Amino acid sequence: MRRVSRRLASAFLAGAVLAACQSAPPAEKQPTVFFPLPPAAPRVQFLAWASGSAEVVAELSALERFTLGGSEEPEQNINKPYGLAVRDGVVYVCDTKNFNIARLDFKSGRYSVLGDRGPGRLRKPINIVVDPLGYKFVADPLRAQVVVFGPDDSFAAAFDLPPPCHPVDVAYHENELFVLDNDDTCQIVVLDRSTGEVLRTFGAPGQAPGQFHVPNSICVDPAGNLYVSDTLNYRIQKLTRTGEPIWVRGNPGYRLGQFGRPRGIRAGPDGVIYLVEGAMQLVQMFNGEGEVLMRFGGPGNVPGGMVLPATLAIDTTSLPYFEQYVHEDFRVDYLLFVANQYGSHLINVYAFGSFPEGYKLDETEIAKLPAVDPGMGIGPVSAPEGEPPDLEGADAPGEEKAADGRPEDDQG
Repeated sequence: MRRVSRRLASAFLAGAVLAACQSAPPAEKQPTVFFPLPPAAPRVQFLAWASGSAEVVAELSALERFTLGGSEEPEQNINKPYGLAVRDGVVYVCDTKNFNIARLDFKSGRYSVLGDRGPGRLRKPINIVVDPLGYKFVADPLRAQVVVFGPDDSFAAAFDLPPPCHPVDVAYHENELFVLDNDDTCQIVVLDRSTGEVLRTFGAPGQAPGQFHVPNSICVDPAGNLYVSDTLNYRIQKLTRTGEPIWVRGNPGYRLGQFGRPRGIRAGPDGVIYLVEGAMQLVQMFNGEGEVLMRFGGPGNVPGGMVLPATLAIDTTSLPYFEQYVHEDFRVDYLLFVANQYGSHLINVYAFGSFPEGYKLDETEIAKLPAVDPGMGIGPVSAPEGEPPDLEGADAPGEEKAADGRPEDDQG
C-alpha cells in the first residue's frame, strides 16, 4: 500500500519535478569498472552494490513525506552475508549473524526478511538456491536440515538428512536436490526435490578423486555435472550425478588455477564455472574442462573490489532492474552477484557479457581498482594486504574458528 501511495504522490508532483529536471545540468559521467582491462577484451562490468534497505527502498522527499504522512521506515542492514540466490529482481541473502534470509526486492523497492519465526525459523542459514517454481532451499547446519520456503516465501517443509550431518550448500537438477555435507562424513546427499526422500549418498573424507576435506560448496552445470569446492584440499572437482570423478583441478598457491581458500562455486548458463577465492578475494572463471579463463574482483573495499567474499549467484532474469548501470555499448549475457562478508559493499552486482567485435573502449571511461594488476588474465595473483593465507589449512584472514576446529566461515 505504501508503494502504491508513493506512486500516486509521484504523479501528483510530476509537473513541477519535470521542469526542474529538464533545466538541471547533466550529471558528470562516472568511470566504469571492467575486467579484464584493455588491451584485453572486457567481459565483466561492475554495476552496483547493496548492504541493506538503504540501497533498495527509494528515499521519500520532504514533499512526499508531507503528502503521505509519517516518516521513513527504519534502515535495515545485512549483518554478515554468506550464500545468496536471485530471481526476477529479488536477491535472497543468507545472513549468518541475523539468522534469517534478507530479501532485497529491487523490482518493488522493498526490503524484508524471512525465516525469522515459526517452524521455518533458521538457526544459521549458509546457502540458498531458488528453483524454477520459486521454491527456496536453505542449507542450515545448526538445524541439520534443508529448510524449504514456497514461492510466496512462507515455510513449506524441512528435509532431514542422515546423521551426523552439517549441510553447507545445496544444488538441484531436475527433481534431484544435492546437499553438500562437510561433517566428518564429507558426503553428498541426494534428495527428492519434492518430498525430501533420501535417494542416495556418495563421497568420503580423503584426498583421492571423489573424496573431500572440508568441502565448501556445490553446483550443477547445465549438462547436469556436479562441481565441488574442496576447500582444504585446495582444489575443485567435477563429478557425475552419481559421484564418479571426471576431473580434479588445483593446488595451493597464488596463481590462477591455484587456491588459498576456494569457497562458493556456481555454473553459468553458458557452462562457465565461477569459483570464489576467499584468500585472494576474487573470483576465478573456468571452462567445463577446468581450464582457467580469467578472473574479476580483487582485494579492496572499493567499487568492484571484494572483502572476504563467500559465494556468488548467477541470474538471467533480473537485468531490467540493473540495466541503468550497464555501459551503453556493453551486451549483457547474465548477472553475477557476489557476497562479501566484510566491508561496506556486502552484495556486489556484476554483468557478464561483451562489447561488439572491434569495439574500442575509451580508457578514460575506465576506473582502475587499486591493488589489482591490470592484466586480470592468466598470470601471477597478488596476495591480499596483510597476512597471506596459511596454505597448510589455517583459517584465512578474518575467519573465525568454530568449536570443532572447522573455520566458521567455511561452514557458515
